[in-house]
Amino acid sequence: MSLLGILEGGLFALGQVLRFPVMFLLWVCVASACFMAGTCLLEYLSRRKERAGFNIKLWLKEVDVLKPNAEKLSSLPGFLKTFVANVQGIKEAGQLKDGGLEHLVMEAEEGLKHDLHPSKMLIKVAPSLGLLGTLIPMGVSLAAMAAGNLEAMAGQMVVAFTTTIIGLACGTGAYAINILRQSWANQSIRELRFIAERVLAETEDKAL
Repeated sequence: MSLLGILEGGLFALGQVLRFPVMFLLWVCVASACFMAGTCLLEYLSRRKERAGFNIKLWLKEVDVLKPNAEKLSSLPGFLKTFVANVQGIKEAGQLKDGGLEHLVMEAEEGLKHDLHPSKMLIKVAPSLGLLGTLIPMGVSLAAMAAGNLEAMAGQMVVAFTTTIIGLACGTGAYAINILRQSWANQSIRELRFIAERVLAETEDKAL
């Protein structure tokens, strides 16, 4: 056997070795997509309940952010309530100035963006695994066709096309989830920046 034949045979064997991990990871993608869809649904229901009738502009008109009463604070959505509590914490610690508030805002924004990483990764990984799961059985299918085994060829073709469908479906689902969660993150970022600007204005007024 020539060196080229050995190299080609080795690559074919390596491709078949990758078959099990690719199929396993596709199942991981399916489980991840289902988990993300479930958590997204729960978050949607939670946000709908928390934000019923809530308007950040009206809330800020009625409240001193640095000294909100318990009733007004409880009307905030969970994420903003945590942010306001953190603002009050750094104020009491004397760290509100000298970049303390800016650091708190950036930290909150990074936390929101970090939550988007799993869906972003699945958007790219799932279709790639689907393509790998397509091409690997295709090699076996072509070998079976060359040997005249049409039944084996048909079976491998079914596996190949099924993995493509699964990979694309997971990627599409992850994209839809990412778009929805991105819109929620953008809304929360706008609101916390609005609150931060009000905190700075209140701080300057008290300094005067």
